[in-house]
Amino acid sequence: MNGKRLADIMVCSFSVAIIILSYCYVEQKTTRMALYAVAGTLFCLFFILAIVDRDRRGRPRRRKRQAQRGVHALVLLDEENRAVTEWNIAGKTSLLIGRDTRREDVDINLANTAFGGMVDRQHAVLNYTAGQWYIEDLDSTNGIRIQKLDGRIYEVSRTQPCKVEKGDILFIGLTKLAAE
Repeated sequence: MNGKRLADIMVCSFSVAIIILSYCYVEQKTTRMALYAVAGTLFCLFFILAIVDRDRRGRPRRRKRQAQRGVHALVLLDEENRAVTEWNIAGKTSLLIGRDTRREDVDINLANTAFGGMVDRQHAVLNYTAGQWYIEDLDSTNGIRIQKLDGRIYEVSRTQPCKVEKGDILFIGLTKLAAE
């Protein structure tokens, strides 16, 4: 619970307590009515603020949950499918996958992996468009395959990008990357 919501609840509770205590202990009718009016107004105001604040905060949280459903990281897997390295790709729009050299920088460097020799300098590119990641083969020697959640493995065409979804395994040469 955030601080603002806690403060709203405390003011509402305090207002109700003032109303109850006024009813029980204040004998003068005008003073009691004044306390009812002030406490009731405070209660209504902070109750409405708590509801409006909850509605405003609800919308971004839903968007955040939707974004988390998609791919937010690529994880390098070893032969036993254990995570070796992870690259956070959330907030990026395009990532070059390959082997880092002095002449060419790549975003996801697979040079020092077990099968790094089968990865071209510029092997593939991941592009984020319309809320979805797509992988493209950059005319690589050993190609790209993608294993979907159903277990089927597909060869990525050199002429058409392929959608990458959470749970997919990308084979860059023989190097495995999990889309998480």
